[in-house]
Parts: sequence; C-alpha cells; structure tokens
Amino acid sequence: MKPMIYSFGALSAMVLFAAPMASAQSCAQQAAELQQRQVEAQALADSRLTLVDEVEEAGDAWENAEALRHFGKEKANEADASKIKYETLKADLMQKEMSLQTLLMTLNEDVATYNAVCVKS
Repeated sequence: MKPMIYSFGALSAMVLFAAPMASAQSCAQQAAELQQRQVEAQALADSRLTLVDEVEEAGDAWENAEALRHFGKEKANEADASKIKYETLKADLMQKEMSLQTLLMTLNEDVATYNAVCVKS
C-alpha cells in the first residue's frame, strides 16, 4: 500500500506544480491580448481624432454655404449638400466615439481583472 501513497503524492505534486504554470501561461496570454487591444484602442482613438477635424471642417463649410443660401438655387443646393455631409460625418463621429468608449470600458475592466489575478506585489 505504501507505493500507492507515494504515487498519489507524486500525482498531487504534479498537479500543484502544473497549476501555477498553467496560470502563468494564461496570464501571459492575457497580457498579450490586452496589449493588442490597447493598440486597437489607440488606433480607434487616432481615427476618431482625425474624424473630429473632418467634422469641424464640414461644419465650417456648411456655415459658410448657409450664409450664401439666399443668393440663388445653386447656393441653396450647395448649403443642403454641405449640411448632409456635416450631419453624416457627425453621426460617424458619434458612432466612433461610442465604440471607443465601449472598448475602453471593457479594456479597463479586463486590465483590472488581470491586475487582480496575475500581478503579484
């Protein structure tokens, strides 16, 4: 019976040593995934910033075209077209902003979870 006890002891030791290794691999995978998501968030933030500039330019163009609206049918059509462009870009910006905020919220939650589980003081 004694060899059986030793084999269970060896088996439990293997399980105890394997658990931290699996946890370390999981933490390493999580860290890599979090880094990738941070890169994605930065790219989304950069594209959002570019879109902000486009929205501002479109808004200025619409205001300028609106000021000339009463100088003829062609000017009125230009004002309408510039307003549509401005409104479309503004909607795109709002969508991008919501996507970015959602991504950052989940990323921050996942980083907090990672820190609680994987980072040891």
